[in-house]
Amino acid sequence: MASPDKIWLEAERTLKQGKPFALATVINVRGSTPREVGAKMLVRDDGQVGTIGGGCGEAEVFRKAQVLLQESAPARLTEVDLTGDFEQQEIGTCGGIMDVFIDLWSPQRDLPVAREMAEAVRGSQPLALVTLIGPGDGNQVPARALLRPNVDDAGLPVELPPKAIRQLGEMALSAAPTLVEIEPSGELRTTTHLREEAPYLFIDPLPGAQRLIIVGAGHVGQALADLGAMLGFHVVVIDDRAAFANRERFPNAAEIIVRPFEKAIDSLKLDRHSYIVMVTRGHAFDEISLRAALKQKPGYVGMIGSKRRVRATLERIEADGVDKSVLEQVHAPIGLDIGAETPEEIAVSIMAEIIRERRLGVRDGSSMGVKLGRLKPAH
Repeated sequence: MASPDKIWLEAERTLKQGKPFALATVINVRGSTPREVGAKMLVRDDGQVGTIGGGCGEAEVFRKAQVLLQESAPARLTEVDLTGDFEQQEIGTCGGIMDVFIDLWSPQRDLPVAREMAEAVRGSQPLALVTLIGPGDGNQVPARALLRPNVDDAGLPVELPPKAIRQLGEMALSAAPTLVEIEPSGELRTTTHLREEAPYLFIDPLPGAQRLIIVGAGHVGQALADLGAMLGFHVVVIDDRAAFANRERFPNAAEIIVRPFEKAIDSLKLDRHSYIVMVTRGHAFDEISLRAALKQKPGYVGMIGSKRRVRATLERIEADGVDKSVLEQVHAPIGLDIGAETPEEIAVSIMAEIIRERRLGVRDGSSMGVKLGRLKPAH
């Protein structure tokens, strides 16, 4: 299954070969669906790359994309109703509706846009594709623009007031694809129900590097690096021992840093797209690393360890003046409670929690984390 990011690499390659393709993108969902907003399927005359969920719904979208490709037909917005898709029912993913936008990409017209998106993927740089959709099934030539975060003049496919342009800039910085309706006043409104007479903008961002920063190059760190790379993260491994943090042990890591833990973390610019995990060889190193991570604002901070040791560590850090609201964001003990024992199982537990945090931004009782409200007040 190709991720949306990898789709852009394939898009560039296809157009460079002088071949057109149809791009099917999920722009809206209602109910339970097999894929999320932003999922893509690239359709060529020799098949497809990527998936929007499989089953009869995808087959119908593929058929419509082939027609569009063969006839150079106008872009179209199609509704995929999975509530009666029995093939999907059998795997438990039906019950919802997906709105899928299908448009034609040609080498002469669209290679520059595809190239910039692919370059942003390769360089882990934030960039968003903004597409004007509708009203109705779309236009013969969809209006597109590239949007970088916090821009003042985006060269957008539709004229908008300054406030709306600022909104779009903020959305481009987000990791979440978003569909917005353009109101008659020019204001933007997020929506989940499409009206045929209304124009929409679909903001499809590449957020830049979704980094998984693994502090500790032991067995759990190895399993995490392999799993994180498979899930599409830019994997960074940190350890102070070159005998452990090396390419032989971490062939799938994008970066390997051999430095003392605190200095290595201080050298990184952590942001909300950074997921940092402390799995070092000792609790003292975990604490040093956690303190360094909390100086910045990563999107996810997790630390391995028993509940007793985690509680003691967090109490010491709180006593040193770190605000409890900051400590409450720490996932510790790390991972979802699935009864994991082996390094590989622990890695699955950790990555499951990170995926939940990235996709849903929620924490609940299934986590193994200490409830910080029970910490003793700092003295």
